[in-house]
Amino acid sequence: MEKSIESIWKEGFINSKALVAPKVNDIYNKKSNHIIEKYEKMFLRNIWGIIIGASLLFIGSCFIGAVLAGGIILIMMLYVAYTAYDELQALKEIDKGRDSYTYLKSFKNWIDNSIERYGKMYRIAYPIFLLTFYFGFWFSDFLDGKRQEVAQNTSDMIFGLHIYSTVIVLFAAILMSVFSKAIHRRDVKAIYGKVMKKLDVALGEMEELRA
Repeated sequence: MEKSIESIWKEGFINSKALVAPKVNDIYNKKSNHIIEKYEKMFLRNIWGIIIGASLLFIGSCFIGAVLAGGIILIMMLYVAYTAYDELQALKEIDKGRDSYTYLKSFKNWIDNSIERYGKMYRIAYPIFLLTFYFGFWFSDFLDGKRQEVAQNTSDMIFGLHIYSTVIVLFAAILMSVFSKAIHRRDVKAIYGKVMKKLDVALGEMEELRA
C-alpha cells in the first residue's frame, strides 16, 4: 500500500537520512537554530546588563558614602554574571548534529535545569541584595541628617536602625528567599517569554508529527 502524505511527512521529519520530504527537516533545523541563537543573544545581553547595572550601582554608592554596601552588591552581581556566562558555555555544548527535535528538547531541559539552579542561588542572593541595599543606604552619608532627625523624634530605634522599618525589610527578605524560585521564573518569563513560547510551539508541532 502506498504511503499517505502524512506518513511521508512524518518519515521525513523523524528520519534525518530519509530521502522523502527533506525540506521538513531543513525547516525545523532552521527554526531550531533561530530559536536557540536568539535566546543566546538575549542571554548574553542580560549578562552585560547585570555587569553594567552593578557597576553603575557601585559608582552611585561611592557618591552617597555607601562604598562597602555597593562593593558587596557589585561582587555578588559579578558572581551571578559569571555563573550565567558559565551556563551559556554549557548551552553551547549541546550537540547541534542531532535531529532538530532532540536538539530543542535538550535546549528545553537546559532552560529548566538553569531556572532550577538559579532559583536555589537566588534564595540567598535576593535577601542579601535587599538587606545590603537597605543597610547600606540607611547608614550612608547621604542619609546622615535624616538618621539624626529620626533618632531625635522617636524612641523606636535599635543599633541606629528604625525598628519597624527594619522589621518590614527583614520580613520582605524572608519572603523573597521563600519565593525565590517563583520570582526568578517570573523574571525569566518577562525577559525570555516570547522565545520560550516559540520553543514550546515548535516542540508541540514536532511531537505531533512524531505521534
